[in-house]
Amino acid sequence: MKDFTPNMKSEAITVVNSTNTAVAAGSGSLPVFGTPMMIALMEEATCNAVAPLLDEGETTVGTKISVTHDKASSTGTTITAFAELVEVDGRKLVFSVSAKDDKGDIIGKGTIERFVVISEKFMKRVNG
Repeated sequence: MKDFTPNMKSEAITVVNSTNTAVAAGSGSLPVFGTPMMIALMEEATCNAVAPLLDEGETTVGTKISVTHDKASSTGTTITAFAELVEVDGRKLVFSVSAKDDKGDIIGKGTIERFVVISEKFMKRVNG
């Protein structure tokens, strides 16, 4: 594992469509950007931020999410999730995350915690 330093940043982008709405996710009955999809986009941004520093065989896994979803987004809206590494404690990485629509309005924000793991060892524990 290489040294991770705070301020590492990345983003991930999607366009709201029928596959990432609350209806599609089963998390609501309206055709707006689903909260689970917003969180997934934020997690993608956190993964992108640290991917270049992972050694072969390493990955990160999400362990804690605390976000708000503050504004609905209709189909056709471009959403950009931003992640910034704000804390490093050994293998624990804490990110500040936010998502904005194509008007520049923040639609959600919060924190995501991830841990660096060795993929093979992790899967051995999962599979018993």
